[in-house]
Formats: sequence, structure tokens, C-alpha cells
Amino acid sequence: MPGDAERSGDPGLALGEDILRTLGALPAGRGEGALLLGVSGGPDSLALLLAAAQLRSAGRLARPLHVATVDHALRPGSAAEAQEVCRLCGALGVPHRILVWHHAGPIEGNLSAAAREARYRLLADEARRLRAGLLATAHHHDDQIETHRLAAQRGASGAALAGMRVWRDLEPGLVLVRPLLGWRKRALEAFVAGTGVRAADDPSNRDPRFARARLRLQGLNAAEEALAEQTIQAARVQRQDEDDRITSILAKFATEGRLDVSPSGDISLFLDDGFIDPALLSRAVTAVAGASVPPTRLSIDALAQQIHSNEQGAATLGGCLLRWQSGLLRLGREYGRTGPPPLLWDDRQASACFDSRFDVPRQTGSSDWSILVPYGRWGRGPLAHRTLPVALGASGEILAAHPLLRFKTAPKPPSLSLSCRVAWRLAADLVLPAGLTLTCGLQNAANRGEPVGKGVASTYIRRQVKAADVV
Repeated sequence: MPGDAERSGDPGLALGEDILRTLGALPAGRGEGALLLGVSGGPDSLALLLAAAQLRSAGRLARPLHVATVDHALRPGSAAEAQEVCRLCGALGVPHRILVWHHAGPIEGNLSAAAREARYRLLADEARRLRAGLLATAHHHDDQIETHRLAAQRGASGAALAGMRVWRDLEPGLVLVRPLLGWRKRALEAFVAGTGVRAADDPSNRDPRFARARLRLQGLNAAEEALAEQTIQAARVQRQDEDDRITSILAKFATEGRLDVSPSGDISLFLDDGFIDPALLSRAVTAVAGASVPPTRLSIDALAQQIHSNEQGAATLGGCLLRWQSGLLRLGREYGRTGPPPLLWDDRQASACFDSRFDVPRQTGSSDWSILVPYGRWGRGPLAHRTLPVALGASGEILAAHPLLRFKTAPKPPSLSLSCRVAWRLAADLVLPAGLTLTCGLQNAANRGEPVGKGVASTYIRRQVKAADVV
């Protein structure tokens, strides 16, 4: 909510203090290295840039500062706006780079979502290039209210109504921070105008074809806004309680040897009396499925009850295949009808992420790749490994494959150099105890002094053997 920041006599100084306060509140080990600002040229992001540059000039920003502007190439004038930001950064003495979203033809589906995904992907790739552990954006109080209202329109409840976090894990090693969430848009506009800097005007912000723009056009009266703020605050408290509970549960599972995240991206858990916390189950399903949003709470609650009520069974939800028996719950990526979506390879990028589960960096031979696809597109291999990625050349030949895959015929393609981010997604935005790992591997009876059922033990052993020799 808007606080003392807007009442300060020097808005630039107040903005800078909020930036420093946000960075200083990050957990240990998060956000190391340089700071990258995502600056579009609108008044909000220019306010962030000017305040950060002021901190830098005063010697108060104890890390390198960089700026990037994403040109979505969706409307006339976007390239010129990016160049204006570049000129301003030059005057401020701040390194700047323009990142262009290359897309062929019209964008299918949700344009706003596709543009947002591309924007963060390009900014994350630039952060990797710069070895920046922090990406800052200029989301503000008005954006927070809109985010809350959009969630409410989708039927969200509880913690899902809390809006944006001040910081969140964007990618392994990269934290997204939003230091201006306590600021009104009008205050940011006034600050930038007072400096004499001219901000860009994006007409899509008023285009009623987009849900967020429609909300802006509808507006809120004072009573409606006060109610929204109260609901956000209550949901924020609930989200923090939920985060604390999940952190405690994950730490207990990991330290007791009741958790395993395999190189193929599967999660295995030993449960107490068949019970699993619905919030943890939601995280696990979302991480394994490579989903961008979690399943509905109603579906998660029903699934948790099904697991608790039946000693063994199987189910699918949101792209995740779940099997459980005698207290052992295993979650794997469901192949479905077509498998995980293919990923066009762009060798200009430092890295790409396949199915939100595997980070694949640029490597020897990758300049010849055309696309990453799931191995199951040919119907090969056991079901659990059909969702693993292989790299194809322009003629459709396999040029590299996930290292767990084995091939009966020669020549065997080289292994992809990649890392699995499922464990990271399982614990994203949580502050786990220092030194705790979520890939510790299951231990006999989860160290509880109880015999593991023969079926459970053999199932786990078979899974490990298959992971080592897939045909």
C-alpha cells in the first residue's frame, strides 16, 4: 500500500531509499551480482531508472547497474522508444542494451501473456550474460490492485489474492524485485515530469482488447479500492503463513530423507499416513508439469483427499501423472497426446528452458540445432522418459539428447548439457535453511524405523535402474 514514500519532499530520494530497502531485505544468498533494470520508457520504469542512477552517482549502490529495454516489435514506434531510453542511459552514464523480440507473423493466443513471457525470457537471458542476480521492474501500487482484481475475476481465493511479491525467484540464480509497489502511478509520473524527462506513451495500456486495460478504464471508487487493499493485506498474511508452513514441511522431508527430485524431473515423497499438505502438493504438481500457473485449489484439495483415502492409486492433473502406493507418492510429467511443447532454438541466446523443467545453455554444436522436442514424439522409450528433450537439426535428425536417454542403434547422439530446475521450482520464493538440498534422495523407510513395503522398495529401485539405462 502507498506509504511514507509519496509524502517525502524529495521523491527521487524516497524512491532510492525504497530501492535500497528492498535490496537489503533479500534473504542471504539471493540476488548476488549486478542489478539489471527493465526499462520500457514509460513513466514508471523511468522513475526507477532515474532513482537508481541517482543512487549510483551518490555511491550508494554497492553493485554494478545495467539497463535493458525490450522492444516487442508489436507496434510502430517501439524501436524509437527503445532508442530514447538508450540515449537517456547514455546521458546518465548507465550501460544499456536493447533486446528485440523476434517473432514471425502474428502472435496466436493471449498476446499479453506471450509478450510478458518473451519479455522476462529476454531480460533473464541478458541477466545471465551480465552475471546479474537481480532484475528490477517498476510495478507499482496501481498494478498491484489490478493484479488482485484480475485474480478475483478468475475465481481465485485466499493467498492467490495477495498480488505480486516484492521479490520472487524468476530463474535459478535470478531474483525479480519490485521496489515501487508502495508508489502510486501518479506520483511516479509527477516525479519524472519534474525532472524534464519525457516518458513514452504506450497506447496498448488503454486498449480495451486487453483485460488489464479494461480494468483501468472501469476504475474503482474509494470504497472499492479500500476493500481491495484490505483483501490484499489479508491474503498476504495468509500467503506468508502458507510459505512458512511449506518451508517447514520441505525441510522436514529433506532432512529425514523422504524426498527425491530425480535428474529426469520426477518427484518422490514418503508421506505420513498418506497425507500431503495441499499447498505442497500444488507446488509439486506445478513444478513437475512445467506449468505456468498452479491447478485450482478445488482440484488440488480433491486430489489430496484421494491420495489420503486410498492406499494406492493413480491420477493426472495439470500435466502431471501421480502414482502412490504404501506411502510412497511419485509425480512425473504426463506425456498426454502430444507431449511437452516444442521449443524453437535460438543460438543467439545464452540459454533456453525446455518445458519450464530443463535449462539448456548454448553449447558445442548447438548452432546446428533447429528445435528441442520431447523424445516421445517417435513413441520411443518408457513412458517416464518420453517427456525428456532432444535437439533436432533442420532435417529432423537427432543431434543431441537428454543424458538419461539411451539408443539401441548407432551412432549415439551426444548428451545435452542441461540442468533440471524442478527442485528449484518446488522451493521457489521460499527461504529454506542454509545448506539444505531438495535432491537428497530417498532413504530406507525415510529414517523412521519402519519397514518399507516390498512393493514400494522394488518400485523405487526399478525407477533408479531405468533412469540409468533407458532404451
